[in-house]
Amino acid sequence: MKGVPDVRVITQPIKITSNDINFEIMGSGRARQSVQIYPAVAEEITAIFFKAGDKVKAGTILVQLDDREEKLVVKMSEVRLKDSQSLLKRYQLAVKDGAVPESDVDSAQAAVDVAKVVLAKAKLAVEERKIRAPFAGVLGIPRVDPGERVSINTLITSLDDRTILHVDFEVPEVLAVELKKENTITAHTPAYPNITFSGAIKALESRVDPQKRTIMTRASIKNDLDLLRPGMSFMTRLEIAGKDYPTVPEISLQWGRDGSFVCVIRNNLAKRIPVRVVARTAGDVLVESEIDETDQVVIEGLQRLQPDRKVIVSSNTKSSELSTKSP
Repeated sequence: MKGVPDVRVITQPIKITSNDINFEIMGSGRARQSVQIYPAVAEEITAIFFKAGDKVKAGTILVQLDDREEKLVVKMSEVRLKDSQSLLKRYQLAVKDGAVPESDVDSAQAAVDVAKVVLAKAKLAVEERKIRAPFAGVLGIPRVDPGERVSINTLITSLDDRTILHVDFEVPEVLAVELKKENTITAHTPAYPNITFSGAIKALESRVDPQKRTIMTRASIKNDLDLLRPGMSFMTRLEIAGKDYPTVPEISLQWGRDGSFVCVIRNNLAKRIPVRVVARTAGDVLVESEIDETDQVVIEGLQRLQPDRKVIVSSNTKSSELSTKSP
Protein backbone atom coordinates (compact mmCIF):
# COMPACT_ATOMS: atom_id res chain seq x y z
CA MET A 1 0.00 0.00 0.00
CA LYS A 2 1.36 3.39 -1.04
CA GLY A 3 2.37 5.70 1.77
CA VAL A 4 2.12 2.97 4.36
CA PRO A 5 5.48 1.90 5.75
CA ASP A 6 6.37 -1.77 5.62
CA VAL A 7 5.90 -3.65 8.87
CA ARG A 8 8.95 -5.21 10.46
CA VAL A 9 8.40 -8.73 11.74
CA ILE A 10 10.36 -11.61 13.19
CA THR A 11 9.69 -15.08 11.80
CA GLN A 12 10.50 -18.67 12.55
CA PRO A 13 10.60 -21.73 10.29
CA ILE A 14 7.81 -24.30 10.42
CA LYS A 15 8.70 -27.53 12.18
CA ILE A 16 7.17 -30.92 11.46
CA THR A 17 6.28 -32.84 14.62
CA SER A 18 4.81 -36.29 15.06
CA ASN A 19 1.76 -36.29 17.30
CA ASP A 20 2.83 -39.37 19.25
CA ILE A 21 0.53 -40.60 21.99
CA ASN A 22 2.11 -41.65 25.28
CA PHE A 23 -0.31 -43.45 27.58
CA GLU A 24 0.41 -44.82 31.06
CA ILE A 25 -1.76 -47.32 32.89
CA MET A 26 -1.39 -49.87 35.67
CA GLY A 27 -1.48 -53.51 34.57
CA SER A 28 -1.19 -56.97 36.09
CA GLY A 29 1.28 -59.68 35.12
CA ARG A 30 0.38 -63.25 34.32
CA ALA A 31 2.40 -66.23 33.15
CA ARG A 32 2.54 -67.31 29.54
CA GLN A 33 0.77 -70.46 30.71
CA SER A 34 -0.56 -71.02 34.20
CA VAL A 35 -2.55 -73.83 35.74
CA GLN A 36 -3.63 -75.24 39.09
CA ILE A 37 -3.22 -79.00 39.13
CA TYR A 38 -5.93 -81.32 40.47
CA PRO A 39 -6.18 -85.14 40.41
CA ALA A 40 -8.33 -86.79 37.76
CA VAL A 41 -9.54 -89.42 40.28
CA ALA A 42 -9.93 -89.87 44.04
CA GLU A 43 -7.16 -92.01 45.49
CA GLU A 44 -4.40 -92.22 48.10
CA ILE A 45 -1.04 -90.56 47.39
CA THR A 46 1.89 -92.99 47.44
CA ALA A 47 4.71 -90.63 46.35
CA ILE A 48 5.44 -86.95 45.63
CA PHE A 49 8.33 -86.25 43.23
CA PHE A 50 8.70 -82.46 43.39
CA LYS A 51 9.28 -79.53 45.70
CA ALA A 52 8.43 -75.84 45.44
CA GLY A 53 10.38 -73.98 42.75
CA ASP A 54 11.32 -77.05 40.71
CA LYS A 55 11.57 -76.50 36.97
CA VAL A 56 10.01 -79.43 35.13
CA LYS A 57 9.46 -80.54 31.56
CA ALA A 58 6.10 -81.33 30.03
CA GLY A 59 4.97 -84.83 31.03
CA THR A 60 7.08 -85.06 34.18
CA ILE A 61 5.37 -87.18 36.86
CA LEU A 62 4.67 -85.00 39.90
CA VAL A 63 2.55 -87.26 42.09
CA GLN A 64 1.88 -90.98 42.11
CA LEU A 65 -1.48 -92.26 43.34
CA ASP A 66 -2.12 -95.82 44.46
CA ASP A 67 -2.57 -97.85 41.26
CA ARG A 68 -2.14 -101.45 42.45
CA GLU A 69 -5.73 -102.46 41.73
CA GLU A 70 -5.68 -100.80 38.30
CA LYS A 71 -2.48 -102.66 37.35
CA LEU A 72 -4.16 -105.95 38.24
CA VAL A 73 -7.07 -105.03 36.00
CA VAL A 74 -4.58 -104.36 33.19
CA LYS A 75 -3.04 -107.83 33.59
CA MET A 76 -6.48 -109.45 33.65
CA SER A 77 -7.50 -107.52 30.52
CA GLU A 78 -4.32 -108.60 28.73
CA VAL A 79 -5.11 -112.25 29.52
CA ARG A 80 -8.68 -111.89 28.23
CA LEU A 81 -7.47 -110.20 25.06
CA LYS A 82 -4.92 -112.94 24.42
CA ASP A 83 -7.59 -115.60 24.97
CA SER A 84 -10.00 -113.83 22.61
CA GLN A 85 -7.34 -113.53 19.91
CA SER A 86 -6.51 -117.25 20.20
CA LEU A 87 -10.16 -118.20 19.84
CA LEU A 88 -10.51 -115.94 16.81
CA LYS A 89 -7.51 -117.60 15.10
CA ARG A 90 -9.00 -121.06 15.67
CA TYR A 91 -12.35 -120.00 14.22
CA GLN A 92 -10.66 -118.39 11.23
CA LEU A 93 -8.88 -121.67 10.44
CA ALA A 94 -11.98 -123.77 11.09
CA VAL A 95 -14.28 -121.67 8.93
CA LYS A 96 -12.20 -122.57 5.88
CA ASP A 97 -13.07 -126.26 6.41
CA GLY A 98 -16.71 -125.44 7.16
CA ALA A 99 -16.34 -126.55 10.78
CA VAL A 100 -17.82 -123.29 12.18
CA PRO A 101 -20.20 -120.77 10.64
CA GLU A 102 -19.16 -117.27 9.64
CA SER A 103 -21.28 -115.86 12.45
CA ASP A 104 -18.99 -117.48 15.03
CA VAL A 105 -16.00 -115.79 13.44
CA ASP A 106 -17.81 -112.47 13.56
CA SER A 107 -18.63 -112.98 17.24
CA ALA A 108 -15.01 -113.89 18.01
CA GLN A 109 -13.81 -110.78 16.19
CA ALA A 110 -16.23 -108.62 18.20
CA ALA A 111 -14.93 -110.22 21.42
CA VAL A 112 -11.36 -109.28 20.45
CA ASP A 113 -12.40 -105.70 19.72
CA VAL A 114 -14.17 -105.43 23.08
CA ALA A 115 -11.16 -106.89 24.88
CA LYS A 116 -8.90 -104.27 23.28
CA VAL A 117 -11.20 -101.49 24.48
CA VAL A 118 -11.31 -102.94 28.00
CA LEU A 119 -7.49 -103.16 28.06
CA ALA A 120 -7.12 -99.57 26.82
CA LYS A 121 -9.55 -98.41 29.52
CA ALA A 122 -7.59 -100.29 32.19
CA LYS A 123 -4.31 -98.72 31.05
CA LEU A 124 -5.97 -95.29 31.11
CA ALA A 125 -7.01 -95.88 34.73
CA VAL A 126 -3.36 -96.62 35.58
CA GLU A 127 -2.21 -93.48 33.76
CA GLU A 128 -4.81 -91.34 35.56
CA ARG A 129 -3.06 -92.19 38.82
CA LYS A 130 0.11 -90.49 37.60
CA ILE A 131 -0.28 -86.72 37.93
CA ARG A 132 1.95 -85.12 35.28
CA ALA A 133 3.01 -81.60 34.37
CA PRO A 134 0.88 -80.52 31.37
CA PHE A 135 3.65 -78.19 30.11
CA ALA A 136 7.15 -77.07 31.04
CA GLY A 137 7.34 -74.57 33.85
CA VAL A 138 8.02 -73.79 37.51
CA LEU A 139 6.09 -75.56 40.26
CA GLY A 140 4.55 -73.96 43.31
CA ILE A 141 4.30 -75.24 46.88
CA PRO A 142 2.99 -78.83 47.28
CA ARG A 143 -0.44 -78.72 48.91
CA VAL A 144 -0.58 -82.46 49.74
CA ASP A 145 1.49 -85.12 51.53
CA PRO A 146 2.24 -88.81 50.91
CA GLY A 147 -0.44 -91.03 52.45
CA GLU A 148 -3.13 -88.39 52.07
CA ARG A 149 -6.30 -89.41 50.28
CA VAL A 150 -7.24 -86.83 47.65
CA SER A 151 -10.36 -86.14 45.64
CA ILE A 152 -10.83 -84.45 42.28
CA ASN A 153 -11.28 -81.16 44.21
CA THR A 154 -7.94 -81.38 46.04
CA LEU A 155 -5.39 -78.83 44.83
CA ILE A 156 -2.01 -80.49 44.28
CA THR A 157 0.09 -77.44 43.30
CA SER A 158 0.39 -74.67 40.70
CA LEU A 159 2.50 -74.61 37.52
CA ASP A 160 3.63 -71.49 35.65
CA ASP A 161 5.48 -71.08 32.39
CA ARG A 162 6.98 -67.65 33.02
CA THR A 163 9.51 -67.54 30.17
CA ILE A 164 7.22 -64.81 28.85
CA LEU A 165 5.13 -62.64 31.13
CA HIS A 166 1.88 -61.18 29.85
CA VAL A 167 0.79 -57.79 31.17
CA ASP A 168 -2.93 -57.09 30.88
CA PHE A 169 -4.21 -53.51 31.02
CA GLU A 170 -7.19 -51.49 29.84
CA VAL A 171 -6.96 -48.79 27.19
CA PRO A 172 -9.67 -46.11 26.64
CA GLU A 173 -11.86 -46.73 23.63
CA VAL A 174 -10.71 -43.47 22.01
CA LEU A 175 -7.30 -45.11 21.55
CA ALA A 176 -8.65 -48.47 20.43
CA VAL A 177 -8.44 -47.65 16.71
CA GLU A 178 -4.79 -46.62 17.14
CA LEU A 179 -3.76 -49.88 18.79
CA LYS A 180 -1.90 -52.38 16.68
CA LYS A 181 -0.11 -55.61 17.43
CA GLU A 182 3.62 -55.03 17.82
CA ASN A 183 3.12 -51.55 19.34
CA THR A 184 5.98 -51.36 21.82
CA ILE A 185 5.53 -50.79 25.55
CA THR A 186 7.80 -50.14 28.50
CA ALA A 187 6.93 -51.25 32.01
CA HIS A 188 8.11 -50.73 35.57
CA THR A 189 7.31 -52.83 38.62
CA PRO A 190 7.84 -51.86 42.29
CA ALA A 191 9.94 -55.01 42.74
CA TYR A 192 12.64 -53.53 40.45
CA PRO A 193 12.18 -49.74 40.54
CA ASN A 194 15.39 -49.04 38.59
CA ILE A 195 14.80 -51.50 35.75
CA THR A 196 12.77 -50.77 32.64
CA PHE A 197 11.25 -53.80 30.93
CA SER A 198 10.37 -53.68 27.24
CA GLY A 199 7.65 -55.58 25.43
CA ALA A 200 5.11 -55.46 22.64
CA ILE A 201 1.33 -55.74 22.32
CA LYS A 202 0.37 -59.27 21.36
CA ALA A 203 -3.40 -59.41 21.75
CA LEU A 204 -6.47 -57.16 21.84
CA GLU A 205 -9.90 -58.01 23.20
CA SER A 206 -12.50 -58.41 20.44
CA ARG A 207 -14.87 -55.83 21.95
CA VAL A 208 -14.97 -52.67 24.05
CA ASP A 209 -16.31 -53.02 27.59
CA PRO A 210 -19.65 -51.15 27.47
CA GLN A 211 -19.46 -50.27 31.19
CA LYS A 212 -15.86 -49.02 31.40
CA ARG A 213 -15.53 -47.92 27.74
CA THR A 214 -12.13 -49.59 27.60
CA ILE A 215 -10.56 -52.40 25.62
CA MET A 216 -8.49 -55.09 27.32
CA THR A 217 -4.97 -55.18 25.92
CA ARG A 218 -2.22 -57.74 26.46
CA ALA A 219 1.49 -57.04 26.10
CA SER A 220 4.26 -59.63 26.34
CA ILE A 221 7.63 -59.20 28.06
CA LYS A 222 10.45 -61.71 27.67
CA ASN A 223 11.50 -62.97 31.08
CA ASP A 224 14.85 -64.51 30.12
CA LEU A 225 16.44 -63.71 33.50
CA ASP A 226 13.38 -65.01 35.38
CA LEU A 227 13.07 -61.78 37.36
CA LEU A 228 9.35 -61.35 36.92
CA ARG A 229 6.53 -63.26 38.60
CA PRO A 230 2.86 -63.69 37.73
CA GLY A 231 0.67 -61.34 39.74
CA MET A 232 3.17 -58.46 39.83
CA SER A 233 1.82 -54.97 39.17
CA PHE A 234 3.28 -52.95 36.29
CA MET A 235 3.08 -49.29 35.38
CA THR A 236 2.85 -49.68 31.63
CA ARG A 237 3.74 -46.93 29.16
CA LEU A 238 2.25 -47.35 25.70
CA GLU A 239 3.66 -45.37 22.80
CA ILE A 240 1.49 -44.95 19.70
CA ALA A 241 3.07 -43.34 16.65
CA GLY A 242 1.00 -40.36 15.55
CA LYS A 243 0.55 -38.42 12.34
CA ASP A 244 3.02 -35.67 11.38
CA TYR A 245 1.73 -32.11 11.69
CA PRO A 246 3.15 -28.62 11.02
CA THR A 247 4.21 -27.10 14.33
CA VAL A 248 4.33 -23.39 15.17
CA PRO A 249 5.32 -21.46 18.31
CA GLU A 250 2.39 -20.85 20.65
CA ILE A 251 2.97 -17.09 20.45
CA SER A 252 2.29 -17.15 16.70
CA LEU A 253 -1.23 -18.53 17.14
CA GLN A 254 -3.95 -15.89 16.78
CA TRP A 255 -7.71 -15.94 17.14
CA GLY A 256 -10.39 -14.15 15.12
CA ARG A 257 -14.10 -14.37 14.53
CA ASP A 258 -13.55 -17.28 12.15
CA GLY A 259 -11.32 -19.22 14.52
CA SER A 260 -7.58 -19.64 14.93
CA PHE A 261 -4.95 -18.64 12.37
CA VAL A 262 -1.27 -17.87 11.91
CA CYS A 263 0.49 -15.39 9.68
CA VAL A 264 3.15 -16.58 7.28
CA ILE A 265 5.37 -14.62 4.88
CA ARG A 266 5.20 -15.42 1.20
CA ASN A 267 6.97 -13.20 -1.35
CA ASN A 268 7.45 -10.56 1.38
CA LEU A 269 3.68 -10.39 1.93
CA ALA A 270 1.79 -11.40 5.05
CA LYS A 271 -0.71 -14.23 4.54
CA ARG A 272 -3.29 -15.22 7.13
CA ILE A 273 -3.65 -19.01 7.15
CA PRO A 274 -6.50 -20.70 9.10
CA VAL A 275 -5.38 -23.53 11.36
CA ARG A 276 -6.95 -26.15 13.59
CA VAL A 277 -5.15 -26.87 16.83
CA VAL A 278 -4.32 -30.57 17.17
CA ALA A 279 -2.11 -30.60 20.28
CA ARG A 280 0.15 -28.41 22.42
CA THR A 281 3.63 -29.42 23.53
CA ALA A 282 6.16 -27.33 25.48
CA GLY A 283 5.44 -23.93 23.95
CA ASP A 284 4.61 -25.28 20.49
CA VAL A 285 1.30 -25.97 18.81
CA LEU A 286 0.64 -28.81 16.38
CA VAL A 287 -1.82 -27.62 13.76
CA GLU A 288 -3.77 -28.95 10.83
CA SER A 289 -3.48 -26.41 8.04
CA GLU A 290 -2.43 -25.62 4.49
CA ILE A 291 0.87 -24.30 5.80
CA ASP A 292 3.78 -25.23 3.59
CA GLU A 293 6.83 -26.78 5.18
CA THR A 294 8.97 -24.02 3.66
CA ASP A 295 6.85 -21.19 5.13
CA GLN A 296 8.09 -18.74 7.76
CA VAL A 297 5.60 -18.04 10.54
CA VAL A 298 5.47 -14.62 12.17
CA ILE A 299 6.20 -14.63 15.91
CA GLU A 300 6.65 -10.84 16.52
CA GLY A 301 5.00 -7.82 14.88
CA LEU A 302 1.59 -9.45 14.64
CA GLN A 303 -0.29 -6.52 16.18
CA ARG A 304 0.33 -4.23 13.19
CA LEU A 305 0.09 -6.92 10.55
CA GLN A 306 -2.71 -6.99 7.99
CA PRO A 307 -3.34 -9.59 5.27
CA ASP A 308 -1.24 -9.01 2.13
CA ARG A 309 0.72 -6.29 3.94
CA LYS A 310 4.29 -5.98 2.73
CA VAL A 311 6.75 -6.80 5.45
CA ILE A 312 10.41 -6.55 6.26
CA VAL A 313 11.84 -9.50 8.12
CA SER A 314 14.11 -7.98 10.71
CA SER A 315 15.54 -11.28 11.85
CA ASN A 316 14.81 -14.92 11.36
CA THR A 317 14.83 -17.41 14.22
CA LYS A 318 16.62 -20.44 12.89
CA SER A 319 15.47 -23.88 13.85
CA SER A 320 18.27 -26.36 14.24
CA GLU A 321 15.92 -29.23 13.55
CA LEU A 322 12.93 -28.90 11.23
CA SER A 323 11.55 -32.36 11.90
CA THR A 324 11.19 -33.51 15.49
CA LYS A 325 9.33 -36.00 17.62
CA SER A 326 7.17 -34.88 20.46
CA PRO A 327 8.36 -35.99 23.92
